[in-house]
Formats: sequence, C-alpha cells, structure tokens
Amino acid sequence: MLPPSEHQPVSSRPLARGPPTFEPTSPLSLAISAILSLIPHPNERKPRTTEYLKRRREYAHCFAQTALGVIERDYELLSMSQDSQTGLADTIKAFERVPFHPKLEVPLEGVVTLSMLSIYEYAQRGNIDNMLQRANQALALAMSMALHEAVEEEQYADSKRRVWWMTYMMACQASAISGTSPAFDLYDPWFVTPYPEGWKLVIEAQQVLVESAVFASDLDRTMHEADDASWVSKRMEELDRQISSLLFHSRDAPLVSQMAPQPESIECMTSKTMRDFAEIKLHTARIKLHRLCAFQDILSGSIRHPNVSIPMDSNSRMDMPLEMSNGPSLVEDLSLMSQIHKLQMPFTSEESSKVCLHAALNIVTLLDNLLYPNHTSDILANTQYARGGSGSELPRTMPTVVCCGVQSSYAMLMLGLKARAIQHTTPGDISALDTTSLSDFRKELYHNLRLIVKFLENYSIAFEAIQGISDKLNQAIDREFLA
Repeated sequence: MLPPSEHQPVSSRPLARGPPTFEPTSPLSLAISAILSLIPHPNERKPRTTEYLKRRREYAHCFAQTALGVIERDYELLSMSQDSQTGLADTIKAFERVPFHPKLEVPLEGVVTLSMLSIYEYAQRGNIDNMLQRANQALALAMSMALHEAVEEEQYADSKRRVWWMTYMMACQASAISGTSPAFDLYDPWFVTPYPEGWKLVIEAQQVLVESAVFASDLDRTMHEADDASWVSKRMEELDRQISSLLFHSRDAPLVSQMAPQPESIECMTSKTMRDFAEIKLHTARIKLHRLCAFQDILSGSIRHPNVSIPMDSNSRMDMPLEMSNGPSLVEDLSLMSQIHKLQMPFTSEESSKVCLHAALNIVTLLDNLLYPNHTSDILANTQYARGGSGSELPRTMPTVVCCGVQSSYAMLMLGLKARAIQHTTPGDISALDTTSLSDFRKELYHNLRLIVKFLENYSIAFEAIQGISDKLNQAIDREFLA
C-alpha cells in the first residue's frame, strides 16, 4: 500500500527497550504495532500458552483502539476546519507530526490505518461486522479527500493511487467475505484515479470476485424465494468468460513490474505476490460461480447415500469461514430441491465439478508457494528465526486470501463427498479399476486439504480467529476422510 523504500537494502535494528516516554503518534504506526504485537517473540519458547496469547491480544487491542482514537481526533478537526476557518489552525497542528513515510501525506495515514484495522478485525478478532465497518469507513474517508479522482502528477501521486486502490480492494473484499453487496458501484465512472503500475490485474480480479459472490448470493435468494431464474444462465456465462479472460492475462503478465528492475528487490517480490493474489482470487471466483452447478446432485440428494452427509452448512455465504458449521447439514427442504433441479444452467454438473477441481488445486499450489518474509534485522541473527528451531516460522503476507483457501477446501470436501457417494450408490456398476481411481482421487484431495490446513496454521501463529477456522476445517476433513 505504501511506496517503496527510497534506500535498499533496509536494515532493522530494534531496541530491546525504548525511551520510557516514547509513544507512537501516527495512527498508522499504531495499527502496524497492533499487527506486529500478535507475532510471537522469536525467543519465546511457548508462544501458544494462554498467558502469552492473552498478553499479545491485549497489547494488540490497545494499539488498535489507540489508533482509532487518533483517527477520530484528527478527522474531527478536519471536519471542523471545513465548516469554519476557526478550526483551521488546530487542523494544521494535528497534521504537523512527522510523517510515517516520506512519500505519504500525513492526512492519508488514517485511510491506510482503517484498511489495516479491517484485516485485524477479521483475522484476529473474527468480527465480520467490524471488518466491514472499518473497510467502508476507509473508503468514505478516502472519497472525502477526493482520492478517487486523484489524476494530477505531483509529488504524492503514486502514494495517493496506491492508497485509493488498496482501500477500494479492501472494501470489495470485506463485502465478499461478509456476503453483502458492496455499498458502492464497483465501476463508478467517478473513480478515475489511474492504477498504480502493475495493479490493474489484481484490481480486476477483486472486482470479478465480488461479482461472483453477488451472483452466488442472488442465486441462493432466487432458489429460496422461487423467483424468476431466467437471468441465471446468461449471467453465469458472462462471468465465466470474464474470469477465463483474466486468467489468460494473469499467465501472460510480466513477473516483475518496471518499478522493480532488481530481481531481489522488495518491489519485485511484491509484484510477484500481487500477481499470485490476482490468480488466487480469480480461481476463487470460479468456485463461487460454479459450486451450485457442480454440486447440485449432492445438494438435491439425487446421488446421496444415507451415510453420506454434506460437510458444511447449506447456505451460500461460504465467504464467512468463521461461520462454518461444526456439524454436517443437509438440504432437506423438498421445495428447494425442486428449485435446484429447475435451474437452467449453461454447464453440466460434471463440467462445473471439473472447473471447481481445477480451481481448487490451483489455489492450493499458489498458496503453498507464497513467499515467507525475509527479516532484515541483525538482532534476529541469533534467535530461533535464524536457527530454524522451535517457533522459527513467521506468518506469511497479511491474511487477505484466507477466505480463498477456505473456498478451495469447500470445493475439495464436496468433491470428496461426491466421489464417496458414487462409490456407495452404484457399487455394482463400478469396476475395480474405477474404484481404485476414486480412492486415489480422494487421497489426492486429502493431501491438498492438508496443505490448506498448513497454510491456515501458518497464519494462526499470529491471528487467533484463523486458528478457529483451521480447527473447523480439520474437523470437517477428519469426518469426511478418517471417520
């Protein structure tokens, strides 16, 4: 979200003890402190003890609340100055502090802070409503500063573009995760700020992910309310073509943007990660788009065996991993089963199942290959981080694609269930070779599901709510494959 550092390489030399009177004044430094305080200290031998978790949680909450307090004071003064010239002096004074980043104007720090706190609310506290609220607050604040129409080429042009489009994407993501339609027009003609270099693909991927989430939500409502479903086929085909086109472009996109000519530079690694994020989001959009068509035979009960149960709840808000059901839930509403069969889908169940399988496996591969952070602190040279001992692993990037991992795990669980249902419902019609193939297929799904658990466990080193997601996924895997 911030412009690249002016000097490379960057070396961090943290102090064991800071000045007793020091207190961060920037809301952005406070928000970053909230995230960093969740990461266990490298010399902590038992980072998952109740006492240590509680301490980290309390520090993080304190930093987050303080950041919100600073934002409230800053922008209350800004609002006053806009209404009356008498408040202008106080506003100037509030923003006279030293900037957190030399290329980021101080008033923009609050926008970045709210976006970061949106992730904090989701990954650490598991509070979907607060996540959505913070993301929408950030977007509203950005628009009040006209960041959505920042077209001038000036000293802070790059940082304004980065802040606007990252804020936009965070609001999109919060909408998709919460299962609600965005509170703004995705393609508002007034959003004219140019894309930062190399960002176009990931922004378009986020947009189509939101559109697929809205499609899934609208389809679910159409089925439950027995509404006219004539729109479904055309819209599904349109979105599928859009996703396919973007996936084609993502594979042709350059690995390194022109901003990062050095292969080992931070901007180079960031560019690669953003391209991977774009592809992950596109495959997730495909699963959202195809999942009902792929698994309608299971959801409607047409191939279900009495001992085969769906490993999750039946509503379509699967973007909310924190609400994954602890126990299996079946679609028992006969009218809903009838509605599923009446839907005119442009794809067969087999075609959509293949799409979901391909997308899920691609997500697993991309998530498993995400970069780990490479610390630049000389202080860490003699710690467990450097030695590779107990507790040496660090969380990867900010947990913005956790819901994508959950989507892929949902698809694989349903595909595993589908394979098991076929084995149970038509045992006499399946040859020994086919039975072996189905067993091998389920083993492959199990292996990839364990990679998703590994991915989630990495993030749960710091974020408690993600540990809950990982635990529920583990339970679902055990029920389906080990029970």
